[in-house]
Amino acid sequence: MNFESTFKPMCIGKMLVKNRLVVPAMDSAMCEEDGTIEKMACDYYGARAKGGFGIVITEIAAVDERASGMPGEPRLYSDEYIPGLTKLANAIHTGGAKAIVQLHHAGRETTRAMIGQTPTAPSSIPSVVYREHVNEYTTEQVYELIDSYIQASVRCKKAGFDGIEFHSAHGYMGLQFMSPRTNKRIDEFGGGISGRSYFHKLIIEGIRRECGEDFAIIVRMDSIEGRAGGLEEEESIVFARMLESYGVDALNISAGTYASWDVIVPPTAWQQGWNWRICRRIKESVNIPVLLAGRFSDPYVIEQAIERGDTDFVCLGRQSIADPEFPNKMAGGNIEDIVPCVGCTQRCMSFNDHDSLQEGDWGVSCIFNPMSNNRKEVQYGPAEEPKKVMVIGAGVAGMEAAWIAAERGHNVTLYEKNEENKTGGQFLIASYPPYKQELTRPIKYFKRMCEKHGVKMVYNMAVDTAFIQKEKPDVLIVATGAKPFKLNIPGNDAENVFQANDVLVGNKILANSALVIGGGMVGVETAEFCKDYCERVAVVEMQEDIAMDLYMTVRDDLIKRLKKEDVEIYTNTKVSRIEGNTVYAEQDGKEIALEGFDHIIFAVGSKSEAQFENVESLAKEVYVIGDAKKARSALQAIFEGARVGMSI
Repeated sequence: MNFESTFKPMCIGKMLVKNRLVVPAMDSAMCEEDGTIEKMACDYYGARAKGGFGIVITEIAAVDERASGMPGEPRLYSDEYIPGLTKLANAIHTGGAKAIVQLHHAGRETTRAMIGQTPTAPSSIPSVVYREHVNEYTTEQVYELIDSYIQASVRCKKAGFDGIEFHSAHGYMGLQFMSPRTNKRIDEFGGGISGRSYFHKLIIEGIRRECGEDFAIIVRMDSIEGRAGGLEEEESIVFARMLESYGVDALNISAGTYASWDVIVPPTAWQQGWNWRICRRIKESVNIPVLLAGRFSDPYVIEQAIERGDTDFVCLGRQSIADPEFPNKMAGGNIEDIVPCVGCTQRCMSFNDHDSLQEGDWGVSCIFNPMSNNRKEVQYGPAEEPKKVMVIGAGVAGMEAAWIAAERGHNVTLYEKNEENKTGGQFLIASYPPYKQELTRPIKYFKRMCEKHGVKMVYNMAVDTAFIQKEKPDVLIVATGAKPFKLNIPGNDAENVFQANDVLVGNKILANSALVIGGGMVGVETAEFCKDYCERVAVVEMQEDIAMDLYMTVRDDLIKRLKKEDVEIYTNTKVSRIEGNTVYAEQDGKEIALEGFDHIIFAVGSKSEAQFENVESLAKEVYVIGDAKKARSALQAIFEGARVGMSI
């Protein structure tokens, strides 16, 4: 497939776009804390422009002092911000993409702590998420707000941008006016669809009047709001037609609001391009181009969505974070070189989560590509002196360290005790539960990078101390992973007691019922796996809740499925012993008996094991990385592998 539809140029208004691949607006944490734009943001967005995207839409930018919804959000409400915006537009244009700014006002979806005053909104209904008092706009204030959007657009044009995107989705101000759930006004800005969209009409007409016909105007809108009483499909189609009549050049179709975050950021279990049906209905109803977001990451899915007429452009949100070079690789047929996005959100949505990030890791990035934000600190070049590098363990941390070291010019050999088709270690086992198959894609990517950059891959070989001493590597990287353990309780060695990993890979065959001890990610995903085989499945967790190590949209989606499948959940429950088919535990200070389970499955974590005595003496440079150093997340292990590969 040559992806002809994807790389066919198309106009948005009078703006000619070279292909159909779009970087949509996403928070990056790459701008300055005071809302200005400097080199870091230019490098981040410029990398995506150089990577071949047709359009780069920069992140939400505040149109007035009360608009900000994120720390460090860019600002558009004063001429003092034009110099930084000019640098950003130039960086995107130098890379070969069209540059668009997303105009943003959080409305009720912000806090007093964020903006220094009471949030404002079309009506006094507070945010479902923040639950703070909201001041309702007077009619006069609405007209002032409209002018803020228009003047912000004028500044964007002065800075050299090709157009703007008016954010009217995801619960922000544009949607707050349009949604019947949040707009209870009875002046000219409320009532039916014509009243609720009058706000948009005046903004669009004002931008066109002040910025001219050559300035592209895009509206990001929801197909569905995803909340009771919110915007539904039929009204969205009518709204789309009205926006066209107001003079919009294109519509960017998304979905969801703050109170339905999984619709905005769909988790791994959601199909790629899940929102195509409604998008296609909107496309068939208007005569302007439409853009579509919805967890796109596979080149073949993208090509088919455009070729069959579901959309004109595809927004690659998290995928553009994972791989800035996605379009160039797709156009060149280098599909296997693409860093895949699997929708995990473990890194791209945690750029302000200091508890999960390691020292030196910040700003938006990808679990599988720690270099993706293009900061100076994560850029690397050739090694000063080629070294003989031995890597032990072909898990994701070991492969990441191996291929980066090899790319830099080192002589790298990677040893794996298992066969080639078991490359990936614990990460491969993680792909076995339902909806997790996409985890095989990054494993194939890491393996591909090792082979591409000349890493010698040796399989079916368990390395011992004598072999290391014989080979005499300059650098030894130990990435042997960790092993699951069982709780030290009576009955843990019974014949009907298994480890989660053994169940997932088919080493242990299940009967009709199973109880999983451990309600973290591994435990709950194992429980869902068990429902394929067992009528009755239970999860026991000693903490107050389950799956707390998953990102919220992934977690919420999984919990919904567990409830639908009638998986029993016991929290605040500490297992004390196993006797036959019964698990005894303490709950609220009382002993309870969970009876009638054919199998009991441990999913309580893993622990690292020292593979070599006096490991530091086995080479001039020795690095123990990933779970071999300390059992933790793949996010941390891969980042550590990358840093080692860059440093040797």
